[in-house]
Amino acid sequence: MRLDSITGRLQLSATDLASFLGCAHRTALEMAHAFGRREKPRYDDPALEALFARGLEHEAAYVERLRANGATVVVEIARVPEREIALTRTVDAMRAGADVIVQGALGNDRWFGYADVLIKVGAPGAFGPWSYEVVDTKLSRETKAGTVLQLALYSVLLELVQGARPEHFHVVTPDTTEAYRLDDYAAYFRLIRARLDSAAGEDDMALAAANYPEPVDHCDICPWAGVCSVQRRRDDHLSLVAGIA
Repeated sequence: MRLDSITGRLQLSATDLASFLGCAHRTALEMAHAFGRREKPRYDDPALEALFARGLEHEAAYVERLRANGATVVVEIARVPEREIALTRTVDAMRAGADVIVQGALGNDRWFGYADVLIKVGAPGAFGPWSYEVVDTKLSRETKAGTVLQLALYSVLLELVQGARPEHFHVVTPDTTEAYRLDDYAAYFRLIRARLDSAAGEDDMALAAANYPEPVDHCDICPWAGVCSVQRRRDDHLSLVAGIA
């Protein structure tokens, strides 16, 4: 999440969508940070860093398998501060008909994100007798709702670029590859996206007050977990009672 200096409007990411599903209070804190009213905590966790490194290895191994299976043109989009450059490079690779695009940038004036992999499929699109579908590489063997939302968002953004609606998005785990039909999850995606759009238009303090930082599973990966823990201790929250159910 970041504030567009020209329009003064919040730009949202696929991560923001998954985070909102896990905890709306985090969304309020991220908004406050984007508006410059809060400093984001530095969150160093060696375990998470090791997990991130393993995730990159998993993605690289999947791309190598695609090469071994005949993908001759593989384009990797380098991350740069200027999002427009990344978007342009991604479109150029799609227009050229690359077999695989790694870390493809997708976005519009409201949403932005990097898809792990875009794979070329035979359905025709705006660039020729081909189009692309989104692939996400995950270490988890169970696909979570947040992942579905992220991939649905990427698929919708991809449709805007290539003029063809992807039929599926895919999740590659260490064991298998699962294909998910976009239209099966589109209504759920639209619902959560609309709720986040509405929340992002509110005052961040009002949103934080309306969504108390209850301890949830998302706390394990949230950089704001320490901030919320301090608030719960200050409020003498019931979650601090030993053995409470």
